[in-house]
Amino acid sequence: MNLDGRATSVAVLNDRFRVHPVFGDVMEPALRGGRDYVLTAPVTSYEGEGVYLVDAGLGIELFRVTNVLGPDGGLLLSRENTIYRSHRMTREEFDDVVVGKVVADIRIRDERRFIAYG
Repeated sequence: MNLDGRATSVAVLNDRFRVHPVFGDVMEPALRGGRDYVLTAPVTSYEGEGVYLVDAGLGIELFRVTNVLGPDGGLLLSRENTIYRSHRMTREEFDDVVVGKVVADIRIRDERRFIAYG
């Protein structure tokens, strides 16, 4: 952790799961930036609707991914916080940038204990 108590890297639990910190307000109110975490499974392609970690070019970010019916089988990438715009992507484009799929949310209840012993 860095000086302000935020995690600075991803914790690798094993080859099947990783813990990734939530940054910013993009997934609020569902997940709180700087306080909550997600348990992810590494993936290399779209595996159905859900929340994914995506390499957005400036870092790894969380997106809710929804299948958009249509001839191209496109995907809609959105955030829980509605102030952020959604955008579309083909499955092929998505498969090039996906890093992991969220399998569990980790909501910190008592931050003082977590930071003191984390």
